Amino acid sequence: MTSKYRVTGKNLAVGRLIVRGKAADKRLKYIHVGPKGTTVITPIASARVSLPEGEPQPFGGVIIPQASIPRVQYGELELPEGEPAVTGPNWIVPQLDKCFPGPEATETFTCNGEVLRTLLTIACEVSNDSDKTLRLRLCKGNVLRIDTYRQPGDQEFCGTIKGLVYEGDYIPGEMPSDTPRVEKKPVQQIVPLKMSTGRKFRGAGE
Repeated sequence: MTSKYRVTGKNLAVGRLIVRGKAADKRLKYIHVGPKGTTVITPIASARVSLPEGEPQPFGGVIIPQASIPRVQYGELELPEGEPAVTGPNWIVPQLDKCFPGPEATETFTCNGEVLRTLLTIACEVSNDSDKTLRLRLCKGNVLRIDTYRQPGDQEFCGTIKGLVYEGDYIPGEMPSDTPRVEKKPVQQIVPLKMSTGRKFRGAGE
């Protein structure tokens, strides 16, 4: 069995979500590849695309650093061998399943529109459905989960985004409050990234 994962351009679409900018934690600038697919995690959002079906793939998870991600966005290709998917001085590797909650509904959801647009762009690139059918679930913990329609055997997309906290009066469509509320800047909630392997190392941003 090969030690390298086979993926398609759909798997590489999750790279759109990788954290960017000088202030971003460099230890999250990677794609995680494992039996469930390719995954990118950030402190406020996550995305996963399943692997293509076919011949057996490796079992253990690996990390493909951002600089090593192939630029090819079409067809099927073999990824580099990657690095061990363990938390250490170079990478933060959370418990990935904890980043994709179940469909426990809440009532409303406020979020960063730019991050949401990135997730929807990835979802549409992965989906083979001409209607681009998606299901949005408002989940426990102020998290929105996004799943694409897919036929059996097709690659699937799952994404999540953590909400903003905003209690002002400047979002239309709400019932007006009895007394004007003092305007406050929305506060981005952060997903607690629970480590799955390795140990914590102190570094930039901690």
